[in-house]
Amino acid sequence: MGFTCIGWKNKNGTSERNCKCGSWKDHWIKNSKESWPLTCSAADCNNYAEVGAHVINSNEPGEWIIPLCRVCNKRIGEYSIKIGVTLVSANKALTNC
Repeated sequence: MGFTCIGWKNKNGTSERNCKCGSWKDHWIKNSKESWPLTCSAADCNNYAEVGAHVINSNEPGEWIIPLCRVCNKRIGEYSIKIGVTLVSANKALTNC
């Protein structure tokens, strides 16, 4: 499935949300069926990916989880993500958590 690489924003107010997977990082790993990437998903960042972050995009319905570093997880405003980043739905009813 092809996703838009531009226009992503962090979803505010998600820090208190939890997941039966244990963490949103574990949620991403379990549902993407991929290994955790070494680097942040933000296009202009090569920091270590540390957290599963809630993101939204006006061109993609729903909320998504992507691997981000802690700095990018605090970004305000839009940013681009790297080509090929796997997005996992944050909707627990649509995933295996």
